Amino acid sequence: MTDRLDSPDDYLKRYPRICAHIITESLGYATPTMAARILKDAKEGRENGCEWIYSCYQRNPRPAVEGAIRGRGHHRGYMAEYRTALAIVKRQLDSGESPCLRAGSEFGATCQGLKPPTSQSLRG
Repeated sequence: MTDRLDSPDDYLKRYPRICAHIITESLGYATPTMAARILKDAKEGRENGCEWIYSCYQRNPRPAVEGAIRGRGHHRGYMAEYRTALAIVKRQLDSGESPCLRAGSEFGATCQGLKPPTSQSLRG
């Protein structure tokens, strides 16, 4: 019997790597919670009001999730580094604090003043 996935937090805990790939696909626009909500809405066939999904995919989160999964081997470089995104997801799961990522910001900057992940934290 599988556990029910009722909330974005449930999706984040169950699928941290896919959520990290959604963050990289969004080029750092999506936070971990937003990525989990995008995944949840895609799975449930619901529209998503996130500005990135609204603007690029006309509220349909499924193509974004499919692109994140399909492109997972290519998430490297400025604003699209999978290891950095996964470290951000793990930090939220460990601390319960959600970072604030936005397009054009340094990847990993947070609203709470946390420092971006270091190369040491990326190895974990």
